[in-house]
Amino acid sequence: MADPHIRSPMDFWDYLTVILYRLGFCVATMMIGLIPFYPEIAQYGLLVAGTMLASSLHLYLKSIRLAFQFVIWLGLLCQIFGFSEVALGAVFTVIAGLCYKEYFCFRIIGLNFQPILLPLLWLSLLFNWQALSHILALIDYISNHFVHLNV
Repeated sequence: MADPHIRSPMDFWDYLTVILYRLGFCVATMMIGLIPFYPEIAQYGLLVAGTMLASSLHLYLKSIRLAFQFVIWLGLLCQIFGFSEVALGAVFTVIAGLCYKEYFCFRIIGLNFQPILLPLLWLSLLFNWQALSHILALIDYISNHFVHLNV
């Protein structure tokens, strides 16, 4: 995010990271839709999506960018050491935070709900509330699907 009045030229790496960033949201959306049915596969997909998002983030406020990258690194380490619930929480934190950030860029209302829906989805998965997790995953999938079609 930068001043909209300043236009710096984009090179190949800028275009590549923008593609990876947006593709990360697409992968995250698909994996959230799968999480109630195939939780292990979806969790690995979400870790990949979170890594794509945090590694190619175009956010010039360094402290916030590093915070997102630090959280995804912690999530990856937690997954390696067997704390998969904490890893999923880290990924959801990154996705929810970046959805909130994207609201300020694109002003799409559905993005504001992600910081509420994703923690609720994480808690429902953590406490094995299957009916609630199915409902929340469906709501999140539908809202993200339509959000990314509009962008």
